[in-house]
Amino acid sequence: MMKKVLLGTLLLISFNGWSSSVYRGLVAQIVCHADSVTSTCMVQLKSTPSGESCSANNDWKYAFNGSTPEGSNLLSLLLTAQVSRKTVGIRGQGQCTLVNYSEDISYVSIEE
Repeated sequence: MMKKVLLGTLLLISFNGWSSSVYRGLVAQIVCHADSVTSTCMVQLKSTPSGESCSANNDWKYAFNGSTPEGSNLLSLLLTAQVSRKTVGIRGQGQCTLVNYSEDISYVSIEE
């Protein structure tokens, strides 16, 4: 367990130079659309992330591609955190390429 905490801390420290948002808190909602509409999933939070970029004027702060293996992993982590009411750590990529008003997710972690 200590190794996971240390790894998470190192990841957070190594990404501090990016101009992207950071969120630590609870997930309010997750929406994923049918593939015939779009493969993009979006995340709504219980509070505002720090360092918001392109998502500043929108409630759906983060987006990711739910049709990729990585997107499936992100969705699994987010749903697990939401159902268990666990705090998540989310870092954005500093860009809104999937949806022009929701920052692309770089990573998600579930915290104790």
